Amino acid sequence: MAGSVGATERQLNLLSTLLKARAPLGWPELADIEGYNDHDTPLRSRQKRFERDLKALEAAGLKVSRQSVHNRWHYELDRGACLLPPLGLSPEQRLLMYRIGMAYLQGDEAGPLRRSLSSALMKLQAGAGGDGLPAELPQTFVRRTLNRRPAESARLDVIGPALLDRRRVTFKYAGRGKGAATTRTVAPYALVARRGGWYLVGYDIERKAERTFRLSRMRGAVTLATPRAKAPEYEVPTDFDPERSFSTELFGRGENAFRDVRIAFSAEVGFIIENEFEGMYQLKTRKDGSVILHLPQAYPDELLRFIGEFPGHWQVQHPPELRKLVVQRLRGALKNSGRAR
Repeated sequence: MAGSVGATERQLNLLSTLLKARAPLGWPELADIEGYNDHDTPLRSRQKRFERDLKALEAAGLKVSRQSVHNRWHYELDRGACLLPPLGLSPEQRLLMYRIGMAYLQGDEAGPLRRSLSSALMKLQAGAGGDGLPAELPQTFVRRTLNRRPAESARLDVIGPALLDRRRVTFKYAGRGKGAATTRTVAPYALVARRGGWYLVGYDIERKAERTFRLSRMRGAVTLATPRAKAPEYEVPTDFDPERSFSTELFGRGENAFRDVRIAFSAEVGFIIENEFEGMYQLKTRKDGSVILHLPQAYPDELLRFIGEFPGHWQVQHPPELRKLVVQRLRGALKNSGRAR
């Protein structure tokens, strides 16, 4: 019976409904929530129950706006207020906390706290460039973020301590072209999680300039450039900002870039897209929670690598040439796996 639902469960049901809503809710929608849908109870009693629960949520710190539409109240939750505030951690602190958390997960030592620790690490990564993410994350996001690539994890094991100790590292790196990988020697400034992968931002010794390197494009092992050198070998510039490397042309550029790209993401991963690209690109959120991302231009390999991290949750809407390329890539993948018909 709906009337037997306790206050805590009612409030959680109310909070869940307000979080999912894409428009202000009136009483007809609220009356369907488990805890207010006992229609044998007088209407005013159920409404008073709702008002008490709403005040309890507000007392807990949530912000709910009220607006009158045709003399009837409608309610909307400030979803941004449900996100974590900026963490305010230094790159060193963020890296250290992440590595400690990963050690517990990899060693299966988190026990009953495994799920909570996984959520905390998600927020820690997301906080590298902004606010934390909601605690409940789709499994596709969890899989793509938590140590999905063993090679990247091995490289992090070297780059992380090197960054903390201010030690230069060396590795072979394959750029976007088809040429052979080149040897790079870099002074690590920061590690940043973006677009489904890890990036090293640092000073390229030979090129004498700040550069960004995606760990998945590194080839072979990462090693210390001068193992016997005394640390620290360098200092990070006081005006260094890792966001500079990700502020423009996130999906690459070049002669083969597609123009006017529009991709729809399902509601399950829509909030991830909103959190990552709000203020950078044009976003259109539909009533069902799905999101359309509009990119002025995008380099195909960078773009396909990103959307490939959300299997089953995206659809290319424009341009037709990109849709055709996606179909070709998928057919090629199926053929190589022996499942093509």
